Amino acid sequence: MHHPAPIESFAAPVQKALSAAAPLRMMAARGMAPLPPPVLVTVVYLTQYDADESFAAAAKATFAKLPPPVLDAALAASDLHAAVLDALCDNYAHRTDIDERVVKHPSTDGETIVKIAKRASESMCELIATNEQRLLANKAIIEALYLNEHTRMSTADRLCELAARHGLELDIPGFAEIAKSLENALIPEAGEESPVDDMFRASIAESQTIVEAEDDDIFVRDEKGEGKALKGDFEKVAKRLEDMTISEKIRVAMLGSSAQRRVLACSPVRTIAEAAVRSPRMQPDEVQKLAMLPEANEEVLRQIARRGDWLKNSRTRFCLARNPKTPVNIAISQLGHLGDFDLKALEKSRQVPIQVRNIAKQIIEKRHEKRSGKQ
Repeated sequence: MHHPAPIESFAAPVQKALSAAAPLRMMAARGMAPLPPPVLVTVVYLTQYDADESFAAAAKATFAKLPPPVLDAALAASDLHAAVLDALCDNYAHRTDIDERVVKHPSTDGETIVKIAKRASESMCELIATNEQRLLANKAIIEALYLNEHTRMSTADRLCELAARHGLELDIPGFAEIAKSLENALIPEAGEESPVDDMFRASIAESQTIVEAEDDDIFVRDEKGEGKALKGDFEKVAKRLEDMTISEKIRVAMLGSSAQRRVLACSPVRTIAEAAVRSPRMQPDEVQKLAMLPEANEEVLRQIARRGDWLKNSRTRFCLARNPKTPVNIAISQLGHLGDFDLKALEKSRQVPIQVRNIAKQIIEKRHEKRSGKQ
C-alpha cells in the first residue's frame, strides 16, 4: 500500500486538524492534542509525511509508541482508515494483539492482510482463514497462507478447494492438480485439526535435522554411475513422503528443506518436481545440486534453464550441460557460455550425449583457431 494515502480520502475532522495553526499541529504530532483517538492517531500518521522535518520527526516518534488507551480506542473505531491500519501493521509487527485487531477490522485492506498472513502464527492463520469473503476478494491472501509453514495442512487444502470451487486460479505450482485431488475429499471444517496437520508439522520439523551428504549426492551409485538407493537421511525423507498426498508433497516441496526438495525433484509427477525447483526457499547452491542430479525430473532441468539469474553462474550451466537427463537442445545452449576447461571435461565425458560432446569439441577448436589467427 502506498503511503501516505491522499488527504482528501480522510474525514473532515482529520483534514481540519491538519490545517490548524503550527502550535496545535505540533501538539497533535506529539499526541497531545485534544482530539478523539481515531482522529489523533490518523493525524499523527499523516504528519509523519509532513514537509516540515520537525513535524514529521515528532509524529514518527509518537506513532512508534502510541499510548495504549489511544491505540486501543483508535482500533475500536469501525471507520479507521485502511492506510492507518496498514501503517499500524508495519509499525507494530511484533505485537500479535495488534495484528489480531487489524485482521478483525472491517476496513483493513487485503494487502495488509497479506503482510500479516506471511508472518502469522498458526492461530493467526486460522483467524485469517475464516473470512472467506475477504479471501475470495483477494487470492493473494490464500497464496500467502499457503506459503506460511504455520498454516495447517488441512487449512491449506480447504483454502485451495475454496478457491477452485469459486473459479480462482492460485499462483501455486500444480494448483490444478491440487484442486483435482481435493475433489470429493473429506476436508475438516475451519478450526478442526486433522492427522495430516501433525504429519506436515513433523515433516517440516524433521527437515531441520537432515544431514546432507558431503559429496552433494543423494544416491548410492553403481560402477556405471546409476543411482541404486538413497543415502542415509534421504531414505528417511523419502519414506515419510511416500504416504503423503500430491497436495502435501507440493507444499513440503515449497516449504521444506533442501534435502526434501532434492528428493521431491526426482518425483515422476511433474507438478511435484516443479514445486521443488520453484520453492521460494531455493538457494543458489541448491540449484547447482539439482542441475547435476541425473534422477531429477526433466521439468526441473527445464525450469533451471529458464532462469536467467541462475544461469549467471557458469557452474550451473556446466551442471546442466553435463547432466545426461538434460534435453540435448538445452545442454547445447549452455556450451557457448563455458570456458575451455569445462568444455574439455564435457568432451571427454562418456555420460554426456554424443551431440553435446561434438559441439563442445567444435567450440574448443574454433576458439583455438581464432586465437591462432590473432597471433
